[in-house]
Amino acid sequence: MNQTLRIVVACALALAAVAPAGLAGESASEPSKPHGRVARYEIGSGPRSYWLFEPADPKPENAPVVVFLHGWFSVNPAIYGAWIDHLVRDGKTVIFPRYQNDVGTMPREFLPNALHAVRDALDVLHAGRDHVRPEPGKFALIGHSAGGNLAAQLAALSADPANGLPEVKAAMAFFPGEVFPSREPSFDRIPESTLLLVAVGEEDVLVGDQRGRQIFAQATSVPRSRKRFILYRSDRRGSPPLVTEHTAPSGANPKLDNGEGILRNLQLGMGSVNALDRAGFWRAADATLDAAFSGQTLDDVAADPDVLSHLGYWSDGRRVTPPIVADDLAAVPRVILTNGIRIIPWDFNLKAASNTEAARERR
Repeated sequence: MNQTLRIVVACALALAAVAPAGLAGESASEPSKPHGRVARYEIGSGPRSYWLFEPADPKPENAPVVVFLHGWFSVNPAIYGAWIDHLVRDGKTVIFPRYQNDVGTMPREFLPNALHAVRDALDVLHAGRDHVRPEPGKFALIGHSAGGNLAAQLAALSADPANGLPEVKAAMAFFPGEVFPSREPSFDRIPESTLLLVAVGEEDVLVGDQRGRQIFAQATSVPRSRKRFILYRSDRRGSPPLVTEHTAPSGANPKLDNGEGILRNLQLGMGSVNALDRAGFWRAADATLDAAFSGQTLDDVAADPDVLSHLGYWSDGRRVTPPIVADDLAAVPRVILTNGIRIIPWDFNLKAASNTEAARERR
């Protein structure tokens, strides 16, 4: 338990060392959306439970399904509530797996927990009892931090029908990090039909860009026309500044706060919504979803360079520093620190953990 507490404290200190970004030259409110309300359901308890967020007012008969995978210790959906609200009121059903029970869940359990929750949620949706049914052929994954890693892993698992996942039309990993290393599932199993978007932050000192580059490079079955790597860059020329630190893809919405999370107050306090969200992460995800669900590629999306790279203007007319978007990692500068802050010394623990796991299997 002492080791766990040290991990939590280190994580909190790392997060506290970065500043949240602010709005830059745009309205703080969302434009009118097709659906006026988000219906919310919590199903199950413990690390295999999940939330369903469904469009309402009006309630559609069916809708595309997006799995949203939170970061480490970010089990409270309010931390990503603004993005969830954006997706749902635009007509998507969002599955939000808990996959961990705060400090009580080991990292090796994240993937099987998430897989179980997604399959159960799909069963609930397909049953249709008071729920919006999934729209056939429209299933995608979005993840941040540890959730970004899980999004890529679930996309790889989807290649095997025995895992019970529908075809993944798009997998998006924002600032992905790996809490504990795993060689399986191999990312070369991500189906070639998947649209793959991997994004990292220039000032992400928590995870760096190492895992993002591994996901992108190892997804060898996905052709270059169907994948993009994005490096979001900070811009401090205006006030408040836009800083591409690790928590940048979060966006708080207190309406979805369930009171959970050991770092709840800190994470909610850092979740301001700004141009990086609306014109960056959300718009890139929206464009990828639209392309994936209509049979297009990311080459088609990138044909208009502003879609993935234009973040708007400061109030004095200066353009916000655009991200670097590429289909080739050689064209993208490295993030420093490349591996981020190693909260867990996993190079040391990997062998011990492997021995422990092997001993457990022998028993």
